[in-house]
Parts: sequence; structure tokens; C-alpha cells
Amino acid sequence: MNKLTGIVLAATIFALLGCVRQRGATSDIESFTDFVKATESARADDYLGKPGVRVTDAAEFDRMKAYLVDRFRDVHVTHTFHGVENAYVDCWPLLEQPSLKNLKGTERTIEREAPPILDTPAPQQPAEHADEFKKRSVADLTLKPGAKDAKGNERFCHGDTIPIQRITLEGLTRFPSLEAFFSKGERREDGRNIPGDATHYYARGVQFVNNLGADSWLNVWSPTVASGRMSLSQLWVVAGTDNDKQTVEAGWQVYPDKWHSNNAALFIYYTKGGYQKGTGCYNTECDGFKQVANNVYLGSGFDHYSATDQGQWGFELQYKRSPTTGSWWLFYRGPGDWIPVGYYPKSLFGDGKLATQAEKVAFGGEDTGEPSAKQMGSGATADKHFSKAAFQNTIFYIDTQVVSQWANLSEEEPDPKCYTAEINNIFGSWGTYLYFGGPSCN
Repeated sequence: MNKLTGIVLAATIFALLGCVRQRGATSDIESFTDFVKATESARADDYLGKPGVRVTDAAEFDRMKAYLVDRFRDVHVTHTFHGVENAYVDCWPLLEQPSLKNLKGTERTIEREAPPILDTPAPQQPAEHADEFKKRSVADLTLKPGAKDAKGNERFCHGDTIPIQRITLEGLTRFPSLEAFFSKGERREDGRNIPGDATHYYARGVQFVNNLGADSWLNVWSPTVASGRMSLSQLWVVAGTDNDKQTVEAGWQVYPDKWHSNNAALFIYYTKGGYQKGTGCYNTECDGFKQVANNVYLGSGFDHYSATDQGQWGFELQYKRSPTTGSWWLFYRGPGDWIPVGYYPKSLFGDGKLATQAEKVAFGGEDTGEPSAKQMGSGATADKHFSKAAFQNTIFYIDTQVVSQWANLSEEEPDPKCYTAEINNIFGSWGTYLYFGGPSCN
């Protein structure tokens, strides 16, 4: 891709010159330099015991601070703007992003070509209820040159930089520990974090099949969640089991502690070791995901959300394993063309199965568990159907011959009194699709 190659070349020149370039004046915003200095001088006493602060003690606070100081060391941010709910978004030089800035030599690279996107497989049955099913609109989150935030700062990162939502001590100390911040596990009131996702609730469709990726159009809502909890709609690409489980995941998530908003935000997650400590994280919070897009930031909200008996909005995501490098690429599509957001390199998964292929795909909802799980999806159960229940449609996977195949899903609803799923495999203009969700599990 010419555009992607141009981004990489520009970033390389930028890094070699070691220059810092400001693009336009900013107003009423904390500079990245001042933010880093304030972080370095912060003390635990300034945070412990304050409303909303859940970090367990001064030692854990110091670990959080050390993580941020290391994260921002030798990073030359060129521009900052307000993102979701005025959370700061910084434009990082491409080769200084978290997955690259501590690497040396040839490891410090970005793949120059993204793999091609395959067409959605053709429906195998005539369209039914086509008029109703076409009543969906495309939500957007892309950054656009010239667009401004409320204070006049340009909401865009130019070609040699990428947007990354700023992580702060205020955000980190909402969690009892640094591991809890990274983890997709359940956070308990006593500060313990249960590894993995065994304590979560699900309503989804799954298929055990060797594959090289998956695709889905996700209807986006903003369900109500309790403090410290999350609710999401996503796709999973999975290999292995138990502590050897490896995944790449993507979708929308309501998680106010993390995304600074009660609305759904775009997110990704991975684990290379069964969700155990130190084996994965969200977005670019740790080494893992290499971002190339300069017009999408992970953690961003959308311009529209679905509402009961009103407009139904959504977007499309695809993970695909590169046939040349073995990297797992993430693609996003809103109202425009496909955008290659970035990738998880093959080397991230070591000798694990995901370094070669996946063995399972899944699609649907997930919610953190008792005692305070609340809405999943739209808050309506699957049997309420279109304009009431959340859905995913045109669901397919990419087989080991790199051919798109409609998914043949089986329902997985471990707690049907809480949340339900209803699947239709290869149905008209929607292909394979499912409704899912529910009001609560209290």
C-alpha cells in the first residue's frame, strides 16, 4: 500500500533527524512535556485515600508511576488534542510507539504491506426481511485533517505519527494494581484480580475450526455497567486452551474506568498465555500491537450509537493473518474504505499455536461477573430482535486456504437466565448473524 509505505518512510526520516515538530497551535491543553514532568514528580500521598482512587498502597502506586515514566521516556510527541470526554490523545512518532521504542536494529520495524482483504462470501439463501435488515447505519470514529476539538486543537495526527490515548496516574489509580489495569480478568473489591475470563458472563456464538482470521459487522450500543465493571461486543480468534490459550480480540466495550466515558469505545485485547499475569493487555498499553493507522485511535468513541426502536449503528472489524509474515492484522471499516489499524507480530506468540493458525472463532457479548454485572449488548435479550437487541452480522472466518467462509456457529450461553444468544447461520443478506444480550445478572 503506497500510503502505508509513505507513513513508514516518513517516520523513519523523522526518527533519524530526532526532531520535534508542532502542527498548529493548541489551546487549553496540558503539553506532553509538562505532563511527563508532573508524572515524574507525583507522590503516593497525593492520590491515596482520594475519591475514586482504588490503588491498594504506596508500593503499588510506585509501580504504576514507574510504568508510566518508562512508557514516556524518550518519546517526542508532536501534537496533542482532546479525545473522548476530553481524555488527551497524543501523536507519537511511529517508531517510538510502545511496541517499538525499546527494540533494537531490525526488530524496530513496521511491516510495509498489509494483507489483502477478501470479499464477504456470497449468501447461500435468498434474502428475507431484506428491507428491515438494511436499516442499519455506519458509525464513524475516524480522525479527519482539519477537524478541531472544542478548544481548537486539530483532531488528527499527520503522516509520520499515530494517535495514542494518554494513560495517566489518575486513570491507573482507579485500579487496585497494575496487573488489574492490564488484565481482562474480574476485579474484586478486595483488590484481587482473577486471571482469565472464567468468572465472566457470555452470550455468543462459537465455531471450532482451523482458521486464519475472522470478520463481523458489530451493532454498537452503550449498555449500563456498574462501577469497576465492563460490558462488550467483540470477535475472538483463539488457539490453545487453559494457560496455553492465545487470542486476538477486538470490538466495542463500555468500561468507564478505562475509556473515560459511559459510552462504548473501540478496543483490542490479546493474551499469549491464558490471560495470566504479564501475558497480554488492551490496545497499546504494553508491548504487543504495532499500530500503523494515523486516523484511528484505540479507546475512541463513535459518532453515533444505537437506541431502542430508533437508528441502528455499527461498524466492521476483521483480523487476518498475513500469508507472508504471519502477523495478525486488524482492519476497521466505518463509512469509508478498510483501514489497516496495525498488527500483532508472529513473534509475540512464540511457540504458541497462534503463531501458525487459530483453532476457534467466537462472536458476541461478554460481561464481568457477580456481584454487580449489569447490561450486556443493548440490555435486551436476544429474542427481542432487530432495533431492540444487539447483534452482529455478516459473520465469517478465513479458512487455511485463505478463503472466506460463512461461520457455522453454536450458541454459548452459560447463564441464560442472565443473557441469551440466538444464531442464524447463512441467512439471506445478513449471512451468518446473531442477536445477544440481556438486562442484568444480579
